[in-house]
This record gives sequence, C-alpha cells and structure tokens, in this order.
Amino acid sequence: MIMKSHEIKQLYLCVLGQMGVPKKEIEVVADAAIFASLRGIDTHGFIPILTRVVKEIKAGIVKPNAKIQIIKENKNGALVDANMSLGPVSGLMSMELAIKKAQGGSVGIVVARNCNHFGVASYYAAKALENNMIGAVFCNAAPTIPPFGSLEGVHGTNPMSFAMPAGKYSPIILDISTSAAARGKVSHALRKGEKIPKGWALDKNGHPTTDPKTALEGVILPMGGHKGYGLGLVVDVFTAALAGSLIAKEIPPYSDLSTPYGASYFMMAIRVESFAGIGPFKHRVDRLIRDCKSCAPMEGFSEVLLPGEIEFREAQKRDREGIPVENERWQDMLEILESDRIKVDPLLANLAP
Repeated sequence: MIMKSHEIKQLYLCVLGQMGVPKKEIEVVADAAIFASLRGIDTHGFIPILTRVVKEIKAGIVKPNAKIQIIKENKNGALVDANMSLGPVSGLMSMELAIKKAQGGSVGIVVARNCNHFGVASYYAAKALENNMIGAVFCNAAPTIPPFGSLEGVHGTNPMSFAMPAGKYSPIILDISTSAAARGKVSHALRKGEKIPKGWALDKNGHPTTDPKTALEGVILPMGGHKGYGLGLVVDVFTAALAGSLIAKEIPPYSDLSTPYGASYFMMAIRVESFAGIGPFKHRVDRLIRDCKSCAPMEGFSEVLLPGEIEFREAQKRDREGIPVENERWQDMLEILESDRIKVDPLLANLAP
C-alpha cells in the first residue's frame, strides 16, 4: 500500500476533526508526522502518531486548542507552559519563538514544560534552516534508560537533533536518541517477529537480550555506554531542569494514559549571520562535507554519508513515489479508530489497498 502526503493529511483532518481538534492544529500534527514518514522514520510516522494522539485525547491527557502561555520572556529566551497541548503544536510554537528571538540578536532559546510527545526532533530543528540558522532541539522522556552500570531506568531515550545549513549540499541534520535505540524500533521488531541487535537492551534480570519482548520488559541501554548516559543526563538538565518541570523518575511511563505526560523541550536557534556570516559559514560547511565525502569508504561501504543524508534521499524518493504502508499496521490503526468510534469509512474507498 502506498500513500501520498495529501492523503495522509486528509486522514488526519477526518479523524482528528471528529475529536474537536481545530483545523490549524491538525495541519501542524499532520505536517510533523508526514515529515517523519517521508524521511523513513516510520517509528514516528503518521500511523503511530495518529493512534497515539487519539488515545491521549480520549484519555483527557492531551488538550486540543489548549492555551500555550509564555511564563517568562526576555530578549534572548523564554519559558513556555505548553499546558498539555498537542506536542507538535507546542513544539512548533516554541521553535518559531526561538527563531524570532534569534532574528533580533544572535541566539534564541525557548524551554517548554507540561509538554507531550512531539514526534521526531529534527522536524523542529529543521525549521531553523528556513532562516539560515542552526537549530538545536532536545526533549526528555519517561525513565526507561539506566545509568551506566545500573539495571534501573532513570532518564528517557532523550532525543537530540541539530540542523545546520550548507551551501551546494543538502543540510546536515543529526537526529538521534541518547539510547542505543529508540523504544519504537524495539516495538517494531516485536511486531515484525524479528530479533534486535546485541547491545540494545537488557532483560529484567540484567542479562543481554536480542528478544524485543524481554527488552521492553527490561531496559534499553544508553548508546556508547557511559557517553550516551552522560548525554541523556544533559538532555534532562537542558529541558526539565531549565523549565522547572518533571525530571527523570518523575515522568510517568509512556504507556500510562491516566496522568499527563509532562515532558519538556529545549529549542535553540543560532543566527549564523551574527558570527562569520552565512556565506563564509556555508562555504566552510561545504568544505567539511567535501572532506568527508571524498574519504575512501572502508570494506562493506559504498560511500561516506553525512548525518541526515539517508533520510534526505528517502524523502525525495517517497515524495515522488509515495509512502509505503504495511497493511497490517493500517488494519491495526483502523481497529483502534473504530474502537474509539472514529468514522473512517468515507476514506477507505480511496486509501485501502
């Protein structure tokens, strides 16, 4: 099954419109999900995001049309209360505010509290590129990752993303979790009946496992051992500590729909023109890219790739050919929506395989 971006937006408008979500907010949520799906980040693509949002709104822990408030503000920064609004809506508002502040100076930083899951961090970091800026985004999450040398989860997968403009080349976009793998990838392996790589997780008894089911019952490991552990803590500090919000074990499990999630965001935009200037900056970034791309590939590799390059190529392909959708995931989504009395029949004639 193949879907085009406009069909996905139609699906979102139909489903979330029935739940009282304003059209403007639906379009933001759909745009963020489509961004992930186009780039091949299907763990954060349009199906898991839509089903999650439906469950959260039904449970009352996400508020459509919530009033997002600026609690504190100065020339270079702001503290925002997302008030449990839709994650992409508060995420986009926060990054746009950071960009606006950077335009008036050199750097804009916005931290937000009382937030929900916002999808992929690179969606927001990439917004800075439209203004010839560097974008940086962090988000904390439920405690599923143990400190290095422990078996007990303290901080989350805590993603971070950096988007950097280039000249003749596509921008460098780094989007990573500070864990060995996102929990969504482990869940995907479980659904597909596949094993996960060694080094991703431990079972509940602290033994290494390649079984996704026991991995989800245990803990996901930090990437790079103590290095990923350190970066995960940094994300919690830059988000929750700066925002004065829930941190580490205070955040409820992601599967708990009985209480608001309460994550925090850190959004930063850097106005390149305030430093070396955008021309010299892009020239140096292009040189960096050329130096990397010109390196001889090692055995087993056909070329050297930059962060975000695989996703950039995939986005070009999927934009042209459409986004592939697993029939099983599509049917699962329909069952979830129908169980929540969401009518999707008018769409099926056009979207069903």
